Amino acid sequence: MGTMKWIGIVVVGSITFALAGCQSPPSKPIPGSTQVTTTGASTTSAASMSTGSGRSLSAEIPPPVAGPKSSYKNRTVYFAFNKSIIKPEYFPLLKNQANYLLAHANARVLLEGYTDDRGTWAYNIGLGSRRAAAVENFLLLQGVTPGQIKTISYGEAYPADPANNPLAWAKNRRVVINYSAGKSS
Repeated sequence: MGTMKWIGIVVVGSITFALAGCQSPPSKPIPGSTQVTTTGASTTSAASMSTGSGRSLSAEIPPPVAGPKSSYKNRTVYFAFNKSIIKPEYFPLLKNQANYLLAHANARVLLEGYTDDRGTWAYNIGLGSRRAAAVENFLLLQGVTPGQIKTISYGEAYPADPANNPLAWAKNRRVVINYSAGKSS
């Protein structure tokens, strides 16, 4: 073999060996111990803990599905164009909120009705009011007391998305459940 071939083989072999040497094998956890690992690619920097028994515990607590600390998504009901009928897909969301209100007698909600900007101001105020009333009636049917609920219509004011397109209009046709401080007992 020529000298150039040997140099090429040695260089390729050295690079391969060096790269393989950079990778360290995962350490084996000691049975019964707790191992904590973090994932750098995660945007939430969640740490997961393994208990050695195959179970994993998450260091992050998900937001509640109901109540004042629940996410906006879990407190918002969207409606079809020019409608105030609650879609069945929102029944579980509303049942969760009703259960929270039933379990927390001092909790109070303000149901804010909104519309998109198509229609007159007066019509949209009425439509927002009908949407808020629909959510109120659903909660009342679940056993929530009337004293825990107030409604208001903002009509087309305060849009969730100010753009003028079908996607924005769909985001604006909503009722938002906002919790307020209740009476202390």
